Amino acid sequence: MRKILTLAAAALMLACCTTNNTSNTTGNRCVRPLPAGYSADSLTDCTVPAQFTVADFDWTAGTLTMTVYSEDLYDAADISQLKAGDTIIYQGRTIVVAQVADMESGFKTINGGIEEGGAELQAGDGGTYRGTQLDDHSVYTTLGKATVPVAANLVVIDCGVEPTDPVDTIRTDARGYLQKLGQRDGFNELNTQVLIENGKVTQIARRWIP
Repeated sequence: MRKILTLAAAALMLACCTTNNTSNTTGNRCVRPLPAGYSADSLTDCTVPAQFTVADFDWTAGTLTMTVYSEDLYDAADISQLKAGDTIIYQGRTIVVAQVADMESGFKTINGGIEEGGAELQAGDGGTYRGTQLDDHSVYTTLGKATVPVAANLVVIDCGVEPTDPVDTIRTDARGYLQKLGQRDGFNELNTQVLIENGKVTQIARRWIP
């Protein structure tokens, strides 16, 4: 009977995390990442993390098809109030909080951190915490595929092969530059931000990562 009651309580906590950051009947909080502020099927004026290759450009139609992501950010007030018994959505998983620890450099660990099956969050700008991975990259949620028109004056800001290489800013013939990338033709959510203005891709910025 005790096992059944424990499972029922756990199910109740997990169920609350299918909605929003609220308290369930036990008084425990359920914390989810903040809304992205955009959706993959309606990209008008926003900057989005994205994944694509040069082959995903349709130069005849003037479009780019990409997978759109959102960075997992949490309200700092919600994170500061986390306690044992609460739940948090992290990397798409629902984690029941056993302990929260404050670390150096604005980090918080939940249940011992990533290596222990828990979570790691870092204080960011605008009253938020971001979910982080082992290599300190942010955690991202996939929002879906999108095909977006590309502006005629597309600007590409690209990193070099090595971390010390200068950044290139291509303001003319972005198509020519992209088609010559060879094995470096892949862009992903960890290193690429796509700027969309008035419904068109106007800038692609890729940074160097290990």
